[in-house]
Formats: sequence, structure tokens, C-alpha cells
Amino acid sequence: MAQQQNRSRKENAQRERREQEAERSRDWADEAAQARTADDPRAMAPRDAEGRPSNGRQF
Repeated sequence: MAQQQNRSRKENAQRERREQEAERSRDWADEAAQARTADDPRAMAPRDAEGRPSNGRQF
């Protein structure tokens, strides 16, 4: 009985750890994929200060 409880606790802890790691590794593309409507800001690519789509600072 005690072994089963220990195994259950370990499995729960591992599952929680995996979920936390997955949440930490999310990026803007993951957020956009989860967006439900087109007007949701998560559905759009990153924008620069002028509102144009941007992939970062240009050289």
C-alpha cells in the first residue's frame, strides 16, 4: 500500500514538472496557435513601434 502511494506521488510530481516545463517553454507562436479570434493580439505576429509585422531589429 505504501509503495503504491509513493509511486502515485512520484507520478503526480513528474506530471506537474512536465506541465510546468512545457508552460515555461511556450513562445509567441504557441500563444498565437491557442488564440481563438482574429482580433486577439496573440493571433498576430509581433509588431514594431509603427505597427508593421516584425521579426526583430533590422541591421
